[in-house]
Amino acid sequence: MRRLIPCGLVLMALFAECAWGGASWNRLRYRGGTIQTRTNPYDWNATLTVEDDQVVVVIAPRHTIRLKPSQVVSISAGPAARTKVSDVAAQAMPAGPPGLFGLMPKTEDHLIGIVYETADGKQGAVLLECPGFKYQILRILKAVTGKGWE
Repeated sequence: MRRLIPCGLVLMALFAECAWGGASWNRLRYRGGTIQTRTNPYDWNATLTVEDDQVVVVIAPRHTIRLKPSQVVSISAGPAARTKVSDVAAQAMPAGPPGLFGLMPKTEDHLIGIVYETADGKQGAVLLECPGFKYQILRILKAVTGKGWE
């Protein structure tokens, strides 16, 4: 009987994740990308909302990115996220200092990178730091967009 209760709880959690209406996380840190904004290393004010038909990233109160799942090109995690986002940011920025200079975290374990295609055909990217629930976000992003993470 003791073994049935944990199995039942796991099945209920899996069913709840599949039949969700959406998920939202606040207390994320914007670490860089193609959005030009001033960030403070102590600001944990970015929000990620994933629904069946859209992915919304709010960076500070002024910048909001609304993406259809078909616009997401790739999802990456860890050191690969930093590499992918910095590659896209370097292509999008004019010649000068690197777009992500000084914004890279010392640890790369809790990073999620989202590369997307804008309405005008260019690529954009967002690098978010999310300690504690990285894999939950990655699983839900994979379910909505159909893209696996690297």
